[in-house]
Amino acid sequence: MCLSEWFATLPLWGQWCLAAVGMCLGMGLLTKSADIFVEGAVGLATRLRMPALLVGFIIVGFGTSAPEMLVSALAAAQGMTPLSLGNAYGSNITNILLILGASMLVAPIVINRAALRKDIPFLLSVIFLLIVLGCNGLSRLDGAILIGAFLAFLLWQVGTVLFHRGTVRCEDPSEQAAQEAKSMPLVLLQTFGGLGLLLLASQVLVCSARFMAEEAAAAAGITPEATQLIVGVTIVALGTSLPELMASVTAMRHGQPDIALGNVVGSNCFNICIVAGLALTIRPVESATMPTALIWRDPLVMLGTTLLLAFCGWGAWWLLHRRGECRKPITLTRKWGVIFLLLWVIYTAWVVCFTRG
Repeated sequence: MCLSEWFATLPLWGQWCLAAVGMCLGMGLLTKSADIFVEGAVGLATRLRMPALLVGFIIVGFGTSAPEMLVSALAAAQGMTPLSLGNAYGSNITNILLILGASMLVAPIVINRAALRKDIPFLLSVIFLLIVLGCNGLSRLDGAILIGAFLAFLLWQVGTVLFHRGTVRCEDPSEQAAQEAKSMPLVLLQTFGGLGLLLLASQVLVCSARFMAEEAAAAAGITPEATQLIVGVTIVALGTSLPELMASVTAMRHGQPDIALGNVVGSNCFNICIVAGLALTIRPVESATMPTALIWRDPLVMLGTTLLLAFCGWGAWWLLHRRGECRKPITLTRKWGVIFLLLWVIYTAWVVCFTRG
């Protein structure tokens, strides 16, 4: 008897308990494995003296977005593309409102001017592109367009950032020495071992989420697509965003605001272009079967949260320029962190209470 057949023989309460345990274990393993992966990536960057913004956008951003990519790919392969897209959209909203909000509570976050000139405008551009493409459903070609846009931007980003000076440095000299003392085999083991654990944790998480989505749809009398969307935007999105939370808060505590901001912006770009694009190339979504929340609500909320971050940064930049303090850092204080966190709570409650199809 295979595992799925044994699971089907259990009573319904037993299946729910096992699925809940699987969800908790999956999230815990997902968080720990991503932490190992990011630690290995940052250690590798420290040894190679890579720029902090490049590490935040590419290495840490990719590493912390690996859970979303793996969960969404597995869900799409099992015919659950609404869960995949809901995971990507929900993770982006969570990254800005929850991750940056929590980071601001740890310490006022400094926004790099390069991010306001390049990274955030690109993020806004791909969100607009996603909204336009999603009006008539999302095809494999749309997924390929999103992936191509990210790869083109990535090449430009690498080419420009590598000319900047400044490498990843830790405030604590002993921590810096510990990073540099790591052997290359250990760093590689952390990187690829963490990635392997991510795959395992993602499989556990998506299986548990699928059971909960199907049972909730039957019990609540709403469409399975809408229920998958609720699970993807809330539970799975929060679980797969925990690595971003840990990485950003840790970066802020160690005085690395470029890594914290680059992590969130890079992760969001990766989620839209690679996570959603990969899911669509595996299993496209027709307009007739696509939940309206995926067409308008979540993309527009994602656009609104990104615009909020952009206007906060651009507005602070403009005020500093007007006061003749152009060299002063662009800072978002803790009060903005409270506002961002309150908006995340409101959005999550809205999704749970009003998503029906």
